[in-house]
Amino acid sequence: MGVVISCFARVGGIGISNVLYHTARAAYRAEMLDRVICYGNRQAEIPPQFIRPIRFQPAKAVSFLKARYYYTLKRMTLDKRSAAYLRRRGCDIFHGWTTECVRSLAAAKAVGAKSVVERPAPHPALTRRLLREEYDRWNVPFPGDGGPRWMRGIDASHRDKVVAPEEFRMADRLIVQSDFCARSFLEEGTPAEKLRILVRAVDLREFAPLPERKDRKFRVLYAGTVCLRKGFLDLAKAWTDLALPDGELHVVGQVHDEVAPLLASYRGNSSISFHGHLREGAGRFFAGATVFALPSIVEGSAKATFEAMAAALPVVTTPNSGSVVRDGVDGFIVPVRSPEAIRERLLFLYGNRDAVREMGESARRRMAEFSWDAYEQRVVSLYRELLGKGAAA
Repeated sequence: MGVVISCFARVGGIGISNVLYHTARAAYRAEMLDRVICYGNRQAEIPPQFIRPIRFQPAKAVSFLKARYYYTLKRMTLDKRSAAYLRRRGCDIFHGWTTECVRSLAAAKAVGAKSVVERPAPHPALTRRLLREEYDRWNVPFPGDGGPRWMRGIDASHRDKVVAPEEFRMADRLIVQSDFCARSFLEEGTPAEKLRILVRAVDLREFAPLPERKDRKFRVLYAGTVCLRKGFLDLAKAWTDLALPDGELHVVGQVHDEVAPLLASYRGNSSISFHGHLREGAGRFFAGATVFALPSIVEGSAKATFEAMAAALPVVTTPNSGSVVRDGVDGFIVPVRSPEAIRERLLFLYGNRDAVREMGESARRRMAEFSWDAYEQRVVSLYRELLGKGAAA
């Protein structure tokens, strides 16, 4: 027996797949890994006998369904397979992700195992409240509430409202990504001793800063989905009000349909460039930027803020982005829904290039504290704590 990890991702890749890889590698290197139950494998360090990919996927028969139903069915398939494995083989620790492990948690409890659930977002009650406020603010219909009643049980929003809280209750430990997320759980009555903050990591080698540019262009970068949740409209308003000479706002990310009609007045602004979704990511834009801005309304912990800091960019963001930016040191923390505060901080950076350089250097040094090796050590520490072999870091 050992640690069984179940996740709706592949082992190795980007985003959650990369997180899964480092979680599994931590258990493997510590000689604690039993199996990873997942949807594929894209790495070579962890031997294949430790990885149990789901090959036959019944949900493919209904792939014509909307994403909020189809992907829920795939998550439910994962949960069913993981629960069956746990009942058959047992384990010492089960590690799953929210909305996809309620059956597995029950099976883990039945075999006497400890359990860990990761929530890569704030508590669903806070998330839903903040999003409803934002959609009302822009007079946009709130998504996810209009499906057929008979399909509500497999609607992603239903799973988040009903299933996720049950998983939180059942788990021995809850992993969240930031202080902002932890506060959201505490406000909903989650015991502090159940929570563990496990801050994401970044590879500094992927975002090495370029030598200081000779031109005086002031380039602000936004990288992420262009949607209401990430507060892009507040940044766009702040930027157009500034009307900075030699200023450029570069927007890298897919534009959501919900926000597209609200961008009409910004499309004609020659200082704003929309680059769309890039398959290879936004790395080259980090290298050419002066400042990174992400005024999110609600996030777990925005990966892009880590990447920007690794690229030695000062970051202008909100407390709700779940970043590790220190206000006035690595950039600025501004209130949510405040174009005025964004405008003020960007104007300061525009007129103080020495501060840009100093904050950027500080941001990169800060990222040295968040390596994947350090992340893996904290994962193993948590496992050992659950097994009574030491305290978590």
